Amino acid sequence: MKILYPFILLTLLASNCFAQSYSPMYTPSSSHNLSFQCIDIYDRPIPGAHFTVTPGVYHQTNAHLHDSSSHPFSSASPGSGYADSNGVFSFTLVDTLIGQAEFISITCSNQAGQVTGQFNYAVGYNDVYYNDHPDIWIKIGGDDTGGGTGHGTTAYNRYMTSSAAYGLYNATYTYFGTHPGVSQLCTNDMTLPFGGKFDISDTWASPHISHDRGTAGDVAGPGSSQCPASNQVVISDFIAACVANGANATHSIPEGNHAHCNWADPSTYPH
Repeated sequence: MKILYPFILLTLLASNCFAQSYSPMYTPSSSHNLSFQCIDIYDRPIPGAHFTVTPGVYHQTNAHLHDSSSHPFSSASPGSGYADSNGVFSFTLVDTLIGQAEFISITCSNQAGQVTGQFNYAVGYNDVYYNDHPDIWIKIGGDDTGGGTGHGTTAYNRYMTSSAAYGLYNATYTYFGTHPGVSQLCTNDMTLPFGGKFDISDTWASPHISHDRGTAGDVAGPGSSQCPASNQVVISDFIAACVANGANATHSIPEGNHAHCNWADPSTYPH
């Protein structure tokens, strides 16, 4: 007996690898109708074969370097049943808001025996990419810079959508134009490699919701212990530079010791 997958099977790559390494990638908080076929050694369908499908999660992927008994991952409904006359069993996969690598364990069986296979996929956004310009930005916010929110080094907290990345880059030069002598700023949280829930409290939930989608970035101002004083921005001035370069004026705001610039309205994000 064999299970025929309607998608290309993937080999799981090293934990914490980046978004571009996974396919398929399903959008957080979405549902997908999937079908698998049970066939015999001669590639003939097995009508009425019994299926069980069990979703699971690969731990410590997408920079979630913590775990708990309440760790959310996708669910399948129904979780078991019988194949149709073509040996096909269909079910609905429902994703959570957590960006991470996941899998489905699939078993089909009849009186002749059973076989188990595994289908790998990721939950996240495939339109975010690594955004860093070391000539003008100093990376902060990770374990390697004395900060960190439980998500590893600064390599994992600076992914953005294209429009937001260009906006933040252009805002930086707009700021330089009005503050002679400043040539580098300190950039902090953007989003994680797959996007999805950026759970700074290690609880799989908000706050920090506006960083889930890759449309927001933080830039250090006065009081930031990780950023040299000469590289700290005047927060109101930097927000103005962001808005001048397309950021959402309502949702680009001062947040304590940093400027938070957002190129979308976070109220539209899945919560």
